[in-house]
Amino acid sequence: MITIKNIKKSYKKGNHRVEVLDNVTYSFKSNSLYCIIGKSGAGKSTLIEILGLLIKEECGSINIKGREINSLNEFEKAKVRNKEIGFIFQDFYLNPLMKAYENVMLPMYLDKNITNKKRKEKAYELLKLVGLVDRETHFPKELSGGEQQRVAIARSLANNPNIILADEPTGSLDSESTVAVLNILKCLSKENKCVIIVSHDDRVQKYADVVLKLEDKKLKEKDK
Repeated sequence: MITIKNIKKSYKKGNHRVEVLDNVTYSFKSNSLYCIIGKSGAGKSTLIEILGLLIKEECGSINIKGREINSLNEFEKAKVRNKEIGFIFQDFYLNPLMKAYENVMLPMYLDKNITNKKRKEKAYELLKLVGLVDRETHFPKELSGGEQQRVAIARSLANNPNIILADEPTGSLDSESTVAVLNILKCLSKENKCVIIVSHDDRVQKYADVVLKLEDKKLKEKDK
């Protein structure tokens, strides 16, 4: 599904450059849920942003479904990102002035071939999928943290992506909401999707098919 080879990344800090990733190589497959763990500052969020084509690696290559990303221009990368990748973040990033179904509709506006009626119908279907029947017309402030995260998951599925990237998706949730969100992500991973979660939450590891540890700038599989 997505393969990275010899990925390197560093940042400038004062007069020095701090290396975060060094020759990171790994192949992520469909029908799998991956959990990436590591200490704070190890580069987990940097790695997931590179996987999501949000920031550029310094060296190395990314291949998504057999397509070399390095050869694409920024417009072509944006098209791949919109079609193939769905994002879920700890802070939800819902528009507070939009109802739940309107937030889910947002990514669909990039496809001009879909009518507004179809967008709304699909948004309702996705909210039903994540267990938010009868909450479609609620604003974010009227929803619990767990419900807001489920809206965010529905939004990430708006364009039916093959890859779902989640950065600390349970970080601000209570135990009950955490279980609900992880169950949804686990089910999605078994629907021919590749789900990659970055997390400090030990509970996430129990749901993962593969646990990866980012340590000393390298990514290695960890025994569960």
